[in-house]
Amino acid sequence: MKLFNGSSYMLFQRHPLSLAVCSIAASAIFTTSTAHAESDQEVIKLDTVSVSAEQINDASERKEQLVDAIYTDSETRAAAGLPLTNKETPQSVSVFSRQRMQDQNLSTLNDVLSQTSGISVKEYDSARQYYYSRGFEINTILIDGVPTLFDPGWGTGENSANTTIYEQVEIIKGATGLMSGSGNPSAAINLVRKRASSEEFTGTADLGLGSRNEITATLDLASGLNETGSVRGRAVIHREQQDSFRDVGDSTQNIIYATTEADLSDETQLTLGGSIQENINNGPTWGGIPAWYDDGTRTNFSRSKTTSADWAYWNTTHKNVFAEIKHSLNEKWDLNARYNYGTSDGESRLLYVFGNPNRATGDGITAYSGGNFGTESNYNMLDLFASGSYEMFGRDQEVSIGVSRSERHFTAYSAFATSVAPIGDFNEWDGTGYPEHIWGERFLYEEQTDTQTALYASTRINWTEQFSTIIGGRLTDLEIDRKAAAYNDAQVIEHNGIFTPYLGVLYSFNDTYTAYASYTEIFSPQNERSQSGEVLNPISGNSYELGLKAGFAEDQLLATVAVFKTLQDDLAAVDGTNTVSGSVDQAYKEAEGATSKGYEIELVGALTETWEVQLGWTKYEVEDAQGEKINTEQPRSIFKSYTRYQLPGALNKITVGGGINWESESYSTATNPVSGTPEKVQQEAFALVSLMAKYQITPEFSTQLNVDNLTDETYYTNIGTFGQIAYGSPRTLSLSAKYNF
Repeated sequence: MKLFNGSSYMLFQRHPLSLAVCSIAASAIFTTSTAHAESDQEVIKLDTVSVSAEQINDASERKEQLVDAIYTDSETRAAAGLPLTNKETPQSVSVFSRQRMQDQNLSTLNDVLSQTSGISVKEYDSARQYYYSRGFEINTILIDGVPTLFDPGWGTGENSANTTIYEQVEIIKGATGLMSGSGNPSAAINLVRKRASSEEFTGTADLGLGSRNEITATLDLASGLNETGSVRGRAVIHREQQDSFRDVGDSTQNIIYATTEADLSDETQLTLGGSIQENINNGPTWGGIPAWYDDGTRTNFSRSKTTSADWAYWNTTHKNVFAEIKHSLNEKWDLNARYNYGTSDGESRLLYVFGNPNRATGDGITAYSGGNFGTESNYNMLDLFASGSYEMFGRDQEVSIGVSRSERHFTAYSAFATSVAPIGDFNEWDGTGYPEHIWGERFLYEEQTDTQTALYASTRINWTEQFSTIIGGRLTDLEIDRKAAAYNDAQVIEHNGIFTPYLGVLYSFNDTYTAYASYTEIFSPQNERSQSGEVLNPISGNSYELGLKAGFAEDQLLATVAVFKTLQDDLAAVDGTNTVSGSVDQAYKEAEGATSKGYEIELVGALTETWEVQLGWTKYEVEDAQGEKINTEQPRSIFKSYTRYQLPGALNKITVGGGINWESESYSTATNPVSGTPEKVQQEAFALVSLMAKYQITPEFSTQLNVDNLTDETYYTNIGTFGQIAYGSPRTLSLSAKYNF
C-alpha cells in the first residue's frame, strides 16, 4: 500500500504552504535524517490506528492493530470524553506511537516526556523528576482515559512507569478538567495500554546492551486462547538494569503485564488485566551537589560527583489490576464500565548532605539525620459512561455522559537517625566507606485520603459540514482528609459542586485546514505547603487556546500552530531556598495573578513514504500580577525534533534517525551563603543530540543502535533547589536486537 498516491503527491505541489512546512522541517532537523526500519518485504501500515477501547469483531482488524503505528494521528477520549482524532481536538496534542518509542529507545514515561514538544523535564534528584508545560507543573496522568493522582515529590514511581506495557502515550496540552477533574493548565498525560487484539499467535523478543552495563530484555506475546478467537490474551515480561553515571548507584526494573479480552456476545466485550512493576534504585541521590564553596564562589564538581552513599536505596513496587466491559445497545449507543485498583509501596534509606565545602580542605558538609522513609499508597477508580449519537439538524451528533469516582489513600512513615557519622573531606567523597546512620523509631510523617466524585458530559454538535462545537461540563465533589501527623494537624478540606465548563469550536476551511478555539475554567487543589507547613489554597483561573491544524496526505502529516493564555490565582511558586518547618521539603508560596501566554508549533507525520518527522517549537512567558517572572527554573523557549529515514534502493534495509532538543536559558534565585544576598543559579541554553541506526537483517529480525547526548553536553537538571545543583546524563550508547514471531 502506498502512502502517497498520485493525488496526494499533487496536493503537495498545489499547496505552497505544504512545501514550506516540509522545507522548514528539513532545515530544522539540521544534518540528521531518519527512516522506516522495515524491509521491502514488509507491508507498511500507515492508516490511522484507533487506540480507544472500542469493541473489534473483525479478526483482520485486530491483527492490524498489532502493527507498529507511525508517528501520526490516533483517536483519544482523554481531551473531551469523545473519540476525537488529533485534528478534531481543539487543543494542542502530542502523540508518541509504539514505533516512535522504539526508534528512540524511550523506555520510561520520563524518557517520553523529555522528548515531548513543549515539555520541560527537571529533577529533584536522581530518583524523582517533575514536568512543566506552558510554565506550570504537570500533575495529571490518565490510564486509558481514567485519571490517577500523580505526586512526584514523594517519588511514588509514576514518572518511572515503563512504556513496555503501553501502545501509545498521548500528551494533551492545556487544561483538561473535563476528564481529569483538575483543570491544571499545563498538560495531561494519557497512557494507552497494549491490548489482547490478535486471534493468531504473534509476538516480539528484544534484547539490548548498553554503556554503563545496561542490559534490557523484553518478551511480548499475544494469541487467541480458544478456537474461535473470541477469547484472546497478551503478556509482556520486561527487565532492565543500568549503572548510574555517578560514583555509586545502579537501577533495575522488573515488569510483568497480562491482559485478556473476551467477546461474551456480539454486543459485549470484557477486558481484564494487571501489571506489576518493581523499581530498584541503589545509591540514589537525595537533593543535589552544593552550588557554592564557603568563600561564596561557585563549585565546579565533575558530573560523576555524588552526594549519596553505597548503602542508600529507594525501591518501589507498583501493582495494578483493571477490568473493562463494553456493551453495544444498538448501532448508535454503547455502555462502558472501567475499574482500576492499584497499590504503590516504597522503602528508602537516603543520605542528604547540606552546607558549603571549603575549596581546599573539603570541610563544611554535614549529613542530615533524616532519610528513612516508608510509603504506602492505594487507589480505586471507577468510571461509568454511555457514548453514542443523536440526530439534529439532519446530522448525527456525538455525545458522552458519565459518572466517575476515585479514591487515593497515601501514608508516609519516617525515622530520624540517633547517630550520624561526619562527612569529612567532601572533595574526596565518592559515596563508599561511609557508615549507614543508626536509625530511631518510625513515626507518622503524612497520611492523606483524596476522594473525587464527578458527573461529566460532552457533545460534539456539527452545525454544518464545516462548523462544529464541543460543549461539555464536569460537576465535581472533592475531599482531602489529612490526618494529624508530625508536621501538620488534622484537616478536612471539601470542595463541593465545582463546575468545570469546556467549550471548543472548530471550523474546517477544507479537507486540509481546520481552525479551532477552546476555553475552560481551572480549579486545582494543591499539596504544596508554605514555610509554616500550611497547605496552599486551590488554584483557580481560566485557560484559552486558539489554533490552526493542517493535515496533508490524508492527515498523515499534521501541522499545528497554537496560541494560548492562562490566568491563575494562588499558584504554587518555589519560595527560594526556604523549607517547610521541621523538614527538608521545599517550601512554596502563592503567586497571585499568574499569567502564562505563548505559542506552540508542531509538525508530525510522514513527509514521504520513507521519511517521518516530529518537530516542535514552544515559546511562552509566565508572570505574577506584579509582572515578576515566576517558575524561572523552566526554559521559556523549547525546540524538540526527531526524524527517521529509510535509505532507498539496495540500502532499503537500513534506517537512520536522529534528533536535536534545545532549551533556552533558565535560572533559579538562591541565597549565597557568604554574602546572604539572592543570586542567580543559571543554566545557559543547550542542545542535546541523539542518533539512531537500524538494520533489517530479515523481515523478522533487526538490530538497532542508539546514541543519546552525542556531543556529551554538560548541563544541569536541577538549578538552585535548596541551593544545590544536579547534572544531566552524559553520552550513552545502546545496541538492541529484535525478533518478530
